Amino acid sequence: MLNKVRETALALPAKKKLLAAGFVVILICVIAVLISITQPQRTVANFCRVAKEEKPVLTGDASYQQQLTSYQKLEAVSPDAIQPDITTIRKGYQDIVNDPSSTLSVGLGISGAENRRTAYITANCPNF
Repeated sequence: MLNKVRETALALPAKKKLLAAGFVVILICVIAVLISITQPQRTVANFCRVAKEEKPVLTGDASYQQQLTSYQKLEAVSPDAIQPDITTIRKGYQDIVNDPSSTLSVGLGISGAENRRTAYITANCPNF
């Protein structure tokens, strides 16, 4: 009887540790699911939706900071086919915001990416 009490007393901390480990695993899984749900989806539909929302900035005479903000939004939802170009443009506007004297050189550097962005929108975003 005394041995049985000792075994039960020794087994209890092991069960608590196992229960705590299980809880940690479940918590990690829940956090991973929440992160994946809250991340913007990189789809053509989401890209087109954001492009339409940002159209006044993308096609108008907006400040460099406004352009940067719009391209940050586009970059977050850009599908793989256009993402490198959007990143190039976003980085260009970031450089201009940081150093306005670089406007001409950066503008020349991102012109190809801007042309591909326009072609992508024309091909994939009806009613833009």
